[in-house]
Amino acid sequence: MLKPKIRVRLAELNIKQQDLSEKIGVTKQTMSAWVNGKTMPTLETAFKIAKILGCKVDDLFVYEEE
Repeated sequence: MLKPKIRVRLAELNIKQQDLSEKIGVTKQTMSAWVNGKTMPTLETAFKIAKILGCKVDDLFVYEEE
């Protein structure tokens, strides 16, 4: 199971979810679902998010076995 850590990175950079969603081109609801772990972005989108936030995809999502 993947656990998102996007919220942590956004807080570190003082960026709002809405600002990131606008840069990625998704709705606020979609971004909120990713941040809360309800859904996950595509791999391509995850790389876009990481690039915008200046980190690696591994910094945004952690795999945990169930």
